[in-house]
Amino acid sequence: MSYNDLHQACQSINTHLARYPALAVGLPLIGGFLSAVPSHRHIKNYYASLNKPSWAPPSGCFAPTWTILYLSLGYASHLVALHTSPTTLSSLRAPARTGLGYYGLSLALGFAWSPIMFWHDMIGAALVTIGGVTASSVAMSYYFFKVDELAGYLTIPYVAWLGYASALNYDVWIKNAKGPAVDKARKLGKDVNDAAKHAKHEIEDAAKLMKEDTEKAAKKAADKVDAERK
Repeated sequence: MSYNDLHQACQSINTHLARYPALAVGLPLIGGFLSAVPSHRHIKNYYASLNKPSWAPPSGCFAPTWTILYLSLGYASHLVALHTSPTTLSSLRAPARTGLGYYGLSLALGFAWSPIMFWHDMIGAALVTIGGVTASSVAMSYYFFKVDELAGYLTIPYVAWLGYASALNYDVWIKNAKGPAVDKARKLGKDVNDAAKHAKHEIEDAAKLMKEDTEKAAKKAADKVDAERK
């Protein structure tokens, strides 16, 4: 199935389901629960074994966080789906359907992320997947805002969390994964860090020289004024 086919399928499904509040809220909750079941027993020990950054959250915070976000997201989809009826202006109906398509795509990729990351231990593939989730969610949020302002605001915590989760996934990949791709990423990161340090030192040296030149010029000007007064 191509990207366009998947987007259209998601658009069609969510356009009909999300019109009903219970289905709109239940879809992400049930899908998120079912996607977490395969990796539920594995996640705690596996997550604890990973080399993580100091700002990584404890494993116990993931379930309640996703639950709250899915509730908010589901209700936002319902608000947008109300604008997909034939009686709605086409200027609202078209972006509503497009936004719901990106919403469905985001959910589908998001449901795949947990098993990939915590069941199959494929950190690199999970990083690519969550990148897709984040990109489709940003597009979803954009279209939701065009249709219903409240719906758009309800997506902001979800998009922000995905940005945080993507950064965490990347850091975990850099610290734990093996292979030529991650080796190149580590080397690139080191090169960028070294270049940043070098640039910092160059700027500091240039600023120091500029300060010294300024002080010399000021002293020279002051000496000249004193000499003229005498």
